[in-house]
Amino acid sequence: MRKLLATVALASFAASAGGAHAQGLFAGGQWYVKGFGGATWPSGETAKVKFDGTPVGTGDLDYDTGYVLGAAVGYDFTANVAFELEYAYRKADTSGDTEGDGSANAFMLNALYNFNPLGAYGQIQPYVGLGLGVANYELHANGFGDFKTDGDLAYQAIGGVSYNLTPQWSLLGEVRWFAIDTGRLDGPGGFSIDTDYQTFDFLVGASYSF
Repeated sequence: MRKLLATVALASFAASAGGAHAQGLFAGGQWYVKGFGGATWPSGETAKVKFDGTPVGTGDLDYDTGYVLGAAVGYDFTANVAFELEYAYRKADTSGDTEGDGSANAFMLNALYNFNPLGAYGQIQPYVGLGLGVANYELHANGFGDFKTDGDLAYQAIGGVSYNLTPQWSLLGEVRWFAIDTGRLDGPGGFSIDTDYQTFDFLVGASYSF
């Protein structure tokens, strides 16, 4: 069901953006690409351990500070509205009752709203955004094996500011809240873990407009 909801939401989102473009509502826009990276802080929690669907225990799942790497291609439909397709990879070591690491791959469709530029020459551009997509998450637990889920619904909230160095090049800084609707992570031997994956990210990067 989560995969179906994610597919329907993405298709509707893309269709609405494409339909608006086809009607000529957004003229004079431009393409851009960007790359980014930074630190991620996944939230800790108490995870439920199950065997063949039956609860057998709980364990504290804490994370160390991890890292994020990603890239996106987007289109500025107007001076204020942009859409972009993004890929991001997150990874952080785990601690507490479960030592190992957790990693996530996410493909997102983001909608961004650019506020009016600031600064003497309009070189500072604050923006906010929302993202929806699909992601997979894998938890490697030392001594127990790998627990993972694929193709789950992912969503994020974005706040950032860019600084225009030239008409083409910009530097950016962002903060994000990111989450995956993981639910159950399937593992070896009939074991599974019920957990949620949420992160707070601080990112820096650069973009180039064509």
